[in-house]
Amino acid sequence: MCTICSANAYSLPRWTGFPLTVYLPDNPEALIVKSAFENWKGNSKGIARFIYRKSNVARTTSNINIIFFDKLPSGKAYELSETFATRAMYTVGKTNAYYYHVDIKISLKDKEDKNYSRQELFAISLQAIGRALGIPCQGGDVGVMVCDEKYNVDNVTKEDYQALFRVYKRVNKDEMEKYKN
Repeated sequence: MCTICSANAYSLPRWTGFPLTVYLPDNPEALIVKSAFENWKGNSKGIARFIYRKSNVARTTSNINIIFFDKLPSGKAYELSETFATRAMYTVGKTNAYYYHVDIKISLKDKEDKNYSRQELFAISLQAIGRALGIPCQGGDVGVMVCDEKYNVDNVTKEDYQALFRVYKRVNKDEMEKYKN
């Protein structure tokens, strides 16, 4: 296994299957993050599914851990710490691997030491979750995965769903036809 820390990982590795278990600490900010997971779930047409856990055991066994920091040393709103396993039949490397575990580290304060609002934390969580699902930053003007660090979105968009679909390609044939490039 290899560990990589990055908020801008390539679209692979990705998860081998769903549902994913998510460790959420027992605090008010965790409810905001959970609603962001539910937004991805509700807009993914059945691709992304999650099971939430709060126990200390879950922290060591979950696919994704949410960890809050007053402020991250990098000054970023979030960071990912990814652990993945490579597939033996391919060359060893990040692009031929699958996630084993991801820590999403979320800052509660911005660079100026000002607390993020609930809306900003929700938007930060949406983007961090998208990255943890293996979706790369997208070009364009709309969507959670534009990754412009403005954090002013309030919903997963059609463009975000298309990006998720391109990573997982787990929909019926009629649905696939809609999103071919």
